[in-house]
Amino acid sequence: MTRWWLIGAAVLFAALLTASIVLALTSRETEFAPGTPERAVQDLLHAAEDEDIETAYGMLSEELLSKCQLRDYADRMYRIAGDDRDIRATLRDAKVVDGITFINVQVTEFYGNGPFESGEWSHDLRFALRQEDGEWKFTEYPWPFDYCDETEEE
Repeated sequence: MTRWWLIGAAVLFAALLTASIVLALTSRETEFAPGTPERAVQDLLHAAEDEDIETAYGMLSEELLSKCQLRDYADRMYRIAGDDRDIRATLRDAKVVDGITFINVQVTEFYGNGPFESGEWSHDLRFALRQEDGEWKFTEYPWPFDYCDETEEE
C-alpha cells in the first residue's frame, strides 16, 4: 500500500513539474499599446531591469528633472540594481484624477538561489503620470527609485 502511495505521489509531482515548466516557457508578457500610461510604466520597469539609466531618467517630468541630476538618479539606480532580484508586475487598474493618471501595479519580487534558499514577496505600487509634449512622464519618483538625492543645478 505504501509503495503505491509513493508511486502516485511521484507521478503527481512529475505532472505538476512538467505543467509548471510548460507554463513558464509558453507564458508571454502582455505588451501594452505604445503611447499609453500603462506602456510607460512597462517601459520604465524594462529600463530598470536593463540598468538603462538615461531612458529611465528621461521618463521623469520636467519638474522632477529640474530637481534631480542624472548622476544622483544613476547612483540610486545602481544601488537598487545590485540587489539581483527578478520581478513580475501585474496591472491592477488605472485611474485619472485631476489630470494625473495613476497606474496601480502589484509587484512580486523573487530572490535567492535555490529551492530552499529562495523566496518571494508582493507589494502594491502606484505610479503617477501625465502627458508632457505628447509623452507620458512620471510626476512622482517611480519605484524602484522612489526618490532622488535632490541637488541644486550647478
